[in-house]
Amino acid sequence: MALALFLLPSAAFALEVKNGDLALPKKPKHGAPIAPDGFRVEGKAKRVTRFEAAPPFGGALALSREGRLVYEVTLPKPPKPDKVDPTRWYAVASVDVVGLVSDTRAGLELSAKVKGKRAVLGAGSLWPETKAPRGGTTTAKAELAGRLWVKIPSKRLSSVGEATIEVVLSTTGKGKVVIDNVRFDLFHDEPPRALVGKPNGKNGPDLLASGMLGFLALSEHMGTAFSLLDIREGGPAEKAGLKRSDLVVAVEGVPLAPGSLAAGEAWFREGHEAVLGRAIQAALANSGKHITLTVLRDRGTKDLKLKLPIAGGFAETFPFGDPVAETMRKDITTWIVEHQKPNGFWPHNREVNSCLAGLALLGTRDKRHKKALRKLTDALLAANPTAADATGFSYWPIAFQGIFFCEYYLATGDKRVLAWIDDAITWLPSTTHESKWGMQAFGHSPKGLPYGKKALMAPCAHLLLFEALALRCGVKSKVWQHIKPYVLHSWSDPKTKKGHGGMGYNGSYKDKAEFWSRSGLTALALHLREDRKDMRTALTRFMAGRHAWMLNSHAYGEPGGALGLVSLYAVHPKGFAEVMPQWRWRFLNAWQPDFGLRYSSAHMGAPYMGEEGIMNPAYGMLLAIMNQGLVMAGGEAERWLTR
Repeated sequence: MALALFLLPSAAFALEVKNGDLALPKKPKHGAPIAPDGFRVEGKAKRVTRFEAAPPFGGALALSREGRLVYEVTLPKPPKPDKVDPTRWYAVASVDVVGLVSDTRAGLELSAKVKGKRAVLGAGSLWPETKAPRGGTTTAKAELAGRLWVKIPSKRLSSVGEATIEVVLSTTGKGKVVIDNVRFDLFHDEPPRALVGKPNGKNGPDLLASGMLGFLALSEHMGTAFSLLDIREGGPAEKAGLKRSDLVVAVEGVPLAPGSLAAGEAWFREGHEAVLGRAIQAALANSGKHITLTVLRDRGTKDLKLKLPIAGGFAETFPFGDPVAETMRKDITTWIVEHQKPNGFWPHNREVNSCLAGLALLGTRDKRHKKALRKLTDALLAANPTAADATGFSYWPIAFQGIFFCEYYLATGDKRVLAWIDDAITWLPSTTHESKWGMQAFGHSPKGLPYGKKALMAPCAHLLLFEALALRCGVKSKVWQHIKPYVLHSWSDPKTKKGHGGMGYNGSYKDKAEFWSRSGLTALALHLREDRKDMRTALTRFMAGRHAWMLNSHAYGEPGGALGLVSLYAVHPKGFAEVMPQWRWRFLNAWQPDFGLRYSSAHMGAPYMGEEGIMNPAYGMLLAIMNQGLVMAGGEAERWLTR
């Protein structure tokens, strides 16, 4: 039976063998001979038997001498993505080796050749040293298994054409070897960034950056390896001998599990970004100085030791009472200071990125940033003299400019921005439209309501935070009263049937996946105005319970994640204290000491916001919680930055 593999431009690799997990339609008795669907058994069929392996393996097979397992692969000519040489793909055949059935000596052999020919495309062997644990009540982890990889270089693979490849699994020695999870994946010799998938809900391929280790990689949904796109000059990866296009197959000696790129618990636990980050965190927590990465090259695997550029990781109270976090914050702040443009703005989205950068600088309460903040304020007033002057999806720049202006006014008393705030808050209620449900709502702009007049909560939530801060500036407002029915209609009230407590996209889509930012911002706005304690409690408890979806705010991964965390800190401190330390690994992996944060793809990130250009302003703003430097982050409204 031949297995056809189709290579798509949006899915660079991680192509699984049919029934590669060796699942069986009918569970036979342990030790019974078996021929799994999708495979051919050669030699003595009784030498291939069922093995009830302990979790997470389950349905595995035991092979012994004279029993061979064969699967076939047909490689049709792949489409040619832009700037990708179609002849430069290589293949990796792999199999998990759970262990030996007994203490006798045996090894697993894997080889690949063109069907009907003798020439071997690739071959390798592995001699396990441990006994495979049985199922039942026995507990085991994936770390107990080994993995055998065999690489078929691109020159050999390109010569195959449309011929069929036979991959053979066999054993040598006297014992039985237990195997599971057979794979045949494709990778590119020189993977370009053109292979990166579009964000906003697509499951990759993703950028995977490690600022701490000094590389940029390409990670595929459910892949068990990732390719290096770039190596930072002078960084730990380069010094350890890693090269561009190296394929990383194991971290700290543990083969990579299939890494989900979909938002949720699986990504948070087993995504390759999480694996790297947690390995760094564990090493630093135990006074470790190195991380070992295993790469697969033409001649087999090679272990490379990367020296960690810092000593000691984040505290369990992260980011509070944490000198290492203070150092990271200084790097982020330096990045922000150095990237302000001559016109006063920051790169990428003019209002969003720039206002987050301004909030980050305000949050330090360092008077040395006075000139940069004044420069940004002047630029915003010139670009949008009134809220009505904002263009495009204008409620977004209005909200961000308004939030920054409120914090700036509370720090400086600058009456120019107070006049802008007052004008905007007075004007906003006149710009809404009647939604499908007969309630006034904001869309993306005053031009109308999208999605069949259902509108959306995201801009509403941002405008509510703007209004709540405007109240602290002494400005009178009726925005909340004006859209309150729509907000309540969009909320998944836990007192109702199937209500979960989070803020929906709108009244017809009260989801559990893209809730983070809109839930947090609504809760923070209510907290600042000291209203609806029941609602803000439900919103933030829901956030704390599903924090693994933090980077999945609709079209809005990184700023949504940071704003939601600020909200969680202000409204539900206990929940924040439980959640934030669980994310130390991501900050450790992203942080490049003496630079700032590097960017990995968020689940629903917006490309126009940039990469490092959104990471550093967004999380610089978040870290204002360390000293309560912003009113929205728990600080007092003090004129600390007078003109």
